Amino acid sequence: MNQPIPTPPPSFQLCEGYASYAPAGEVSITTAVNLISAGIIFARDRQVRRLLIDASQLTGFPSPSVADRYWIVRQWVEDSRNLVEVAVVLQRHIIDPGRFGVHVAINLGMRADVFDSKSEALSWLLSGARPHTTPHH
Repeated sequence: MNQPIPTPPPSFQLCEGYASYAPAGEVSITTAVNLISAGIIFARDRQVRRLLIDASQLTGFPSPSVADRYWIVRQWVEDSRNLVEVAVVLQRHIIDPGRFGVHVAINLGMRADVFDSKSEALSWLLSGARPHTTPHH
């Protein structure tokens, strides 16, 4: 995907020190990944360094496999060009307890983490803290 996005995706908002993006709908996993990619690319192209993605209202797909998580996160790292730090809010059943996707992002040089709480995600994003790499309970 990695092409410039000329207009902001729906629900993309610039805030103080970060941007927020909340895609929603019943979609396939591919569409969900592409919606999140569009937000990351839009933020990157506008030099927004920190992005809070609340994807908790994206539904219609199962929890991704480990292989899918690798390719999904790899795509988002490529989209960010390591210029955008990302906190993603997901429904708890989608989050991998072993935080595999977070490890992939870290290994590819991206500051990213995943949460089931928007307030925790924003707090982490603005703090500059390292991603959580221990299992999620």
